[in-house]
Amino acid sequence: MVELRNPRKASKATKMEANGETASLKKRKREPKEETTTTTTTASQKRQRSKPQTTQPAANGTADDTLNSHESSTLFENKDQQTTNGDLELTDASNDLTTRNTSAWKVSNPMGGRMLDIDPIFSLDERFLLVTYNTSIQVYSTDDSLLVRRIAVPVTKLDSGAELSSPHIVASALSASSPDFLWVACSDGRIWHLNWTTGEGAETPFTIDVKKVLDMTLEAVDIRDKQEDVLFILQKLTKSSAQIVAYDLKGLQKKTGKLIHTYDENPQLLRSAAGGRLIVAAAKETLHIGTLKSKGKTVKAVDDLEYAFHSFGVPDLVTCVDIRPTLHTTKKGGVEIQAVDLVIGGARGAIYVYGDLLSKLPGNNTKAGPIQPRKLHWHRRAVHSVKWSEDGNYLISGGAETVLVLWQLDTGKREFLPHLSATIENIVVSPKGSSYALHLDDNSTMVLSTAEMKPTTYISGIQSLVLSDKPSKESLVRRVWKSVDDISTPLITTSNPTNPSQIFLCVGNGQQASSTGSAPSTPLLQVFDVSSFQGVNKHAIARTNPTDANMTSQGAPIVEPRVTKMAFSHDGKWLASVDEWQPPERDLEPLLTGSKNTCQVSRERREIYLKFWEVEAEDSSLQLVSRINEAHFTTEAETILDVVSDPVSSRFASLGTDGVVRFWSPKLRRKDGLASTGPEGQQLRTWSCSRAVELPAYGQLEEAVEVSPKSPRSGALAFSEDGSVLFAAYGPSSGAAVAVIDTATGAIRDTISNLTRGMIRGVEALSSSLIILSEELTVYDIVSDEVQYSFALKETSAVAKQMTHLAVNRESRSFAVAAPIPNSNQDKLKKGAKSELVVFSLDDEMPQLIQTFPQVITAVLPATNSAGFVAVDSAAQVWSITESGEQAQMLQPLADINMEESASAVAPTNLAVEDGEASDEEMQDADEDVEMEDDDYDVHQAVVAPQKLAEIFNAAPAFAMAPIEDIFYQVAGLFSTRPSTI
Repeated sequence: MVELRNPRKASKATKMEANGETASLKKRKREPKEETTTTTTTASQKRQRSKPQTTQPAANGTADDTLNSHESSTLFENKDQQTTNGDLELTDASNDLTTRNTSAWKVSNPMGGRMLDIDPIFSLDERFLLVTYNTSIQVYSTDDSLLVRRIAVPVTKLDSGAELSSPHIVASALSASSPDFLWVACSDGRIWHLNWTTGEGAETPFTIDVKKVLDMTLEAVDIRDKQEDVLFILQKLTKSSAQIVAYDLKGLQKKTGKLIHTYDENPQLLRSAAGGRLIVAAAKETLHIGTLKSKGKTVKAVDDLEYAFHSFGVPDLVTCVDIRPTLHTTKKGGVEIQAVDLVIGGARGAIYVYGDLLSKLPGNNTKAGPIQPRKLHWHRRAVHSVKWSEDGNYLISGGAETVLVLWQLDTGKREFLPHLSATIENIVVSPKGSSYALHLDDNSTMVLSTAEMKPTTYISGIQSLVLSDKPSKESLVRRVWKSVDDISTPLITTSNPTNPSQIFLCVGNGQQASSTGSAPSTPLLQVFDVSSFQGVNKHAIARTNPTDANMTSQGAPIVEPRVTKMAFSHDGKWLASVDEWQPPERDLEPLLTGSKNTCQVSRERREIYLKFWEVEAEDSSLQLVSRINEAHFTTEAETILDVVSDPVSSRFASLGTDGVVRFWSPKLRRKDGLASTGPEGQQLRTWSCSRAVELPAYGQLEEAVEVSPKSPRSGALAFSEDGSVLFAAYGPSSGAAVAVIDTATGAIRDTISNLTRGMIRGVEALSSSLIILSEELTVYDIVSDEVQYSFALKETSAVAKQMTHLAVNRESRSFAVAAPIPNSNQDKLKKGAKSELVVFSLDDEMPQLIQTFPQVITAVLPATNSAGFVAVDSAAQVWSITESGEQAQMLQPLADINMEESASAVAPTNLAVEDGEASDEEMQDADEDVEMEDDDYDVHQAVVAPQKLAEIFNAAPAFAMAPIEDIFYQVAGLFSTRPSTI
C-alpha cells in the first residue's frame, strides 16, 4: 500500500466580513480530525477587510473603470467551515468573497469580436472598408488592411434585474445623403446614426417601439426635391408576421413612422433600390415586390410614400436577394424605373434569375401567378450570398463549398475561385465595380481585385467558435445533421515564450464546419498577433479535408479531428500537440459484431496522436518531427489528460487515463548507426519516451474508498519552476491524489490526498505553492505542508465545469480563475451566458479583482513577459487583464494614435524656394553645419538602400511599431550617416 498523507492546516485562519447576499463560494481551511478545536480560536482573530468591490462590464460589453454595487463573487461561496468528525460543517453562511484592492488591477476594453452576417460596406472612394462586428463597427484601410477606427456600439445592456438581455445588430447601411455617416439597427429597436470618420454618435441612439427589428434597408428619397435618408425597417409583429415601416430623421426623433406594408409567411429579408422606388421583402418561399405609386408627384414627407405590393411564390426558401434596377430620366427631369432584374439564392443550392420582373407583375395589390425564372444550379448546399456585377453581365455567388462562383449570363459559362478558407457568408461589389469584398465564416474578410481575382486586403480576427446571434442559412432546410448552437469545450490556447505578442489558438475551418459533430472540430492552429490584431497564419496540425469531398453519401459532414492539448517548450523551439478523432456512431452500423453497440465500436476505433513540431526560427512555421500513435494505451487508446513542458529543458510530460506519466525527450535521428541530416546539413531529431512513471492506483492508497475501475478519471500536470519536480494530480471524482515525482529519477517522493474534490480542471506550481483547481480552488504550500486557503466553487452544470479555467502569471506571482456564472435555468452555455474572472495574489487569499464578463470566457492564459492575463470570450473578443503599472500589448486603432491621416496630409508645405533652389544664405548655413560636425569628411548626398528603410518600417506590424518619434530618428540616422571610406 502507498502511504496516503493529509496536508496540515494552515497556520493562520481568517474569517471574512459579511457583505452581500449572493454568496456562491465556500472558503474553508483543511484541518486534521484531531485539531477541530483550533478553528474557533484562530478564527476569532479577524483581520479587517475592505468592502467587496467588483468590476462589471459597461453596456457595450466593455469593462467600466468605475466600480458598481455588485460587490461579491458569484463563482465562489465564501463560507467558513470547520471539520467535525471528518465532515464539513457550515459555521457562517453570510460571508461573501470580496476583493481587497481592485485598483491594483485593470481590465481593458475588448478588442476584435465576431464579424456578423452583414454585408461589409465600401466607402464611396473605396479607400475604406466598414465591417460590422457583434459589438462594434470597425473601419479598415483597403490599402494596407490596417484598422483605422473602432467604434464601440453599446449593444449589450443590463436590465433592472441585472439579467443580461440578448439584443444584437441586425443591419448596417451607409447614409445615401451623407456618406460620412452610417446607420446601424439593433434587434431591440435602437438605431444609431454614426459618423464613421470621427466615431461620434454611439452614445445617443434613437429608439423605436417595436417587439423586434428583423432587418433594415436605407434609401435616399427625394423629399421636397431634396434627398433625405429614409430607413425601411422590417418590424416583427407575431411569430409569423411583420410590417415594413419607413422612418426619416424626424420620425426617429418622434418615434413615429409610416406603415408601408404588412405580411406574414415568416418574413426574414428586406431590400430596396432606386431611391426607395422599389422594395423587395422575402418570406420563406414568397417574394413581396413594392413599387412607389407617386410617380411624377412631389413627396413632401415620409407620410406621402405609397406603395403597390405584389407577391408571388418562388421555387425554394429564400436565403439572399439582390436587385439591379435600370433607371431612365423623364422629359421633366425626373427619374423612373425602366426595368428590374432580380436574383435570389435558395436554401437547397439553386439560384433563380428574374429578368425584367416588373413587366411580369399583375395589377396592384394582387398575388401573381407563377413567374418562371432562369435557374442556375452548382452549389450543393444553401447559397449564402449572390450579387450582380457592376455591368450586369455576371453573377457572383458563394456558400458552404468555400468556392467563389462567377456566372457569365450570356454564355452560361462558370468561373471558379476555389479553396477559400471557409464558407462565404457575404459578397459585396465595390461602388466602382473594381473589387469584391468577401466575408468568410472563419471571421475574416478579404477584398479581391476583379481583374486578377487576387486579394488586395485581408482582415482576420480570432477564429474560435462563438455563440451566434441568429441561426445559419443552412438551418432553413432540415438535414441529416444538426449544427451545435452552444459551447461545451474550452478553447485550446497557448503562447510562445519567445514571442510575447502572439497567441496560438486551435480553430476549425469556420463556424459551421467546426460545429457539426458532437464536439467541435479544431484541426488548425491559428497564429494571432494581439499587438496588430491580425491573424498571422494558420497551420494544419491535425487531419483536414480542405480539398476532398467533405460530405458523406448520406449528406452528413465529415468530422475532422480536434486538438485537445498544446504546449511550447521553454525556448519556443518545439511544440507538442494532442489531437483526437472518434468516428461518428451513425457510420458504424456495418461494423457491429456480437453484443457491441455503436458507442463501444466508436471508442475502440478512436485515434489519439501525440505530435512534436519543430518551430522554424525564420518564419515560425511548423515542421512535424514525430507522431506518437497511442502514446497512452491499455486495451484501447487512452485519453491524454494533459501535456506540459519542462521550464528548463527541452522535455515534455504527458498524463493519460491509464494512470501513467510519460516523459518525452528529443534525440538524434539515426539511420544505419549514423546521424541523419537535413538538406542543409542540419542534424535531424526525433522524440521518444525517455521515462514512464506509473501512478499509484486509487485503490492502493491507504484510507481510500472503493472506486469502480470504469469511473471516469481526470488529471493534470505541473512542473516546479526549476524543473526538478513534477506534480501529477490524478484520480476519480470521488477523490484524487497528487503525486510528487522526482524528474531526475522518476521516483514518487510523496503522495498527498484531500487537495481536490470532483474532476480536476488544472494544476499549477508557483514559487513554493501548488494551486489546484477542481470543484474547489486550493492553494497548498509545498515546503510547510500547509493548505494556505481553499474555496469551493458553487455547484453548476457539467458543461460549466468544463469551461473553468486556471492560469498562473509568474511575473506578478498571481493566478486567475474564470468560469461561467451559475444559472439554474441553463443546462447549456448558449447566448446570454456570462462568466466571472477572479484574480488572486499568491500571498493573500483575498481576491485582487472580481470581474464579470458579458460573454462566456473560453480561454485564459498568462501574458508573456508581463504581469497580467489574456482572456478570449465566446464573442471572439480579446480582453487584457493587467496590473495598474503594466501596459497591455493590445493594438490601438490609427485614429487613437493620431496616425489616421496619410503622409501627404502631414507633409511640410514649404520645403524649398519656389524655383526649386535654396537661397545663398541657406546654402551657407548648411555648409557651416556640415563643417561643424566634422571637417575631415566630404559632403555627399545621402543614398539609402531601400532594404534599410524596409528593415525599419517592416520590423513589426504597424500597431506594434516603435513610437513615431523613435522611427523618425532611425530614418534620420540613415540619411545622416557618414559615408564610408574605401
